[in-house]
Amino acid sequence: MVRPGAHRSLSREESPVHPRKIIRDFIGIAGSQYLVRMLLVARGVIAARLLGPTGFGLWNGISLVMDYGTQSQFGTLQGLDQTVPPRIVEGDTRGLVRVKRAGLFNVLAFGLLFTSLCAIYFHRSSGLIRGFWGEGGLLLACLTALLINVSNYHNSILRSHGDVGSVSAWTLLQGLIGAVLGVALIPRLGAWGLLYGWLTGTLLALVYVRFRGGRFVPLAPAASVDSRLLLTVGFPMFVYVVLNFVMRSLDRLVILRFLGIESLGFYQLAVMAINMLLYLPDSLAYVMYPRILARYHETGSDPGAVREPIERAMRFVSLLLPLFCALAYLAADDAVLWILPRYRAGVPSLRILCFGAAALGLGSLSSVVLMTLRRQVVLIPVAVTTTLVGGGLMIAAARFGFGIRGVAWVTLGAYAVHSAVMLWFTFGGLGERPWRRLFSVARLFVPLAIAILVAFGCNTFLPWGNQTGFIAVVRLALGVALFLGVYLAAAVPLARGIGIAQLALEFRLPGFARLRAMFRP
Repeated sequence: MVRPGAHRSLSREESPVHPRKIIRDFIGIAGSQYLVRMLLVARGVIAARLLGPTGFGLWNGISLVMDYGTQSQFGTLQGLDQTVPPRIVEGDTRGLVRVKRAGLFNVLAFGLLFTSLCAIYFHRSSGLIRGFWGEGGLLLACLTALLINVSNYHNSILRSHGDVGSVSAWTLLQGLIGAVLGVALIPRLGAWGLLYGWLTGTLLALVYVRFRGGRFVPLAPAASVDSRLLLTVGFPMFVYVVLNFVMRSLDRLVILRFLGIESLGFYQLAVMAINMLLYLPDSLAYVMYPRILARYHETGSDPGAVREPIERAMRFVSLLLPLFCALAYLAADDAVLWILPRYRAGVPSLRILCFGAAALGLGSLSSVVLMTLRRQVVLIPVAVTTTLVGGGLMIAAARFGFGIRGVAWVTLGAYAVHSAVMLWFTFGGLGERPWRRLFSVARLFVPLAIAILVAFGCNTFLPWGNQTGFIAVVRLALGVALFLGVYLAAAVPLARGIGIAQLALEFRLPGFARLRAMFRP
């Protein structure tokens, strides 16, 4: 007899950690993340034009308040990601409800604490942010951050129950409503229009996930012993996330300090590109985490039970992400020349850091695996060491005259080393011997090496390198076609065992089934 709340045994195809299931959900959430990112980029461009430098700076200043506010949960959300799936598997209904209510209590309590600290700080401040926004604007910013955290509380629980679609919809609703409404209100309200738009988008998206998660997500906060458990379990991952954020932003701090504000403006192109590309591995990690965690506990903490979906997902990203990075690399010069010609000096660093996403992305996947395997103790030392060593080398590159290009090369190297070390520990946690670990790590970096070499060759040796207009378009098209031909030919042998053909059939790619039938023996 099955206990109330317990799950029936799932077939391999139905399993939430089946590779095709993970990749289907990943494609859905990655698509929504990319769409929202493009909306926010468009919002930024339009707002900068309409508001001018001062108004746009004021908006970005209060945006920092909201960004810091979303970090005020101190690991509660990461704790929910780890504690909810095991209790679902165990059928512990009372414990499941208790830990969810404790999570909401933490989110609300820390959100109110953050708001109080902001009120104290800005009450004594006489800066432009306090002068323009006043207490009302700052309160709305803190409220928006709190609503985002409450939304993420819902999203964490929905993911653990397998409803990734609602999480994707929340992302789309918040981004679409917040960006479009914010821009529409700028002519009448100025920068305040962006704040009202983002608050409205967040609130309506929260109403949606509340409707979708009503039977799973309790809305009555309650402090309990699980309040501390969530912090204890989630805090190591939270610290890693914060350190990871520092690592991703350290290059900009070095450039601002040693090379000046203009150089930072040029370099910001590279930051925008890498943030766009990183949504690919980040989205996959977001989908994978609760599912491999549930499987790991369901099988009695057996690493072998999660090895296959983890390895296949990593190989999938290691092949796909360098392709996108290389396409961005090839298009960088022409895109900047056509859209932002005054930023031509930022093209070299942009091209280098296009590949930074592929170098860093595998580290994002490794972090969720190490958390699942209860090896989170290695996360913080790796992040601290990478940040300190990378920061020192970035400072050296800036001070010895290598400019933003030198900083970009150091950043790319730091990202690659960070991911390689994370992968080493990940495969060790999965039970692989040292020589096998070395092979697994190297195999995942081979596609990136191929993409860099082929893209560099296409960009360097194709003719008409200094042309503009129609000739430049033709050159770009030839470069893209040549790269795709060479890279895909090299990637096919590396893709064996991932199941790309079956995935194409499941996604019903036009003509693929007929083409496969023609060449089937």
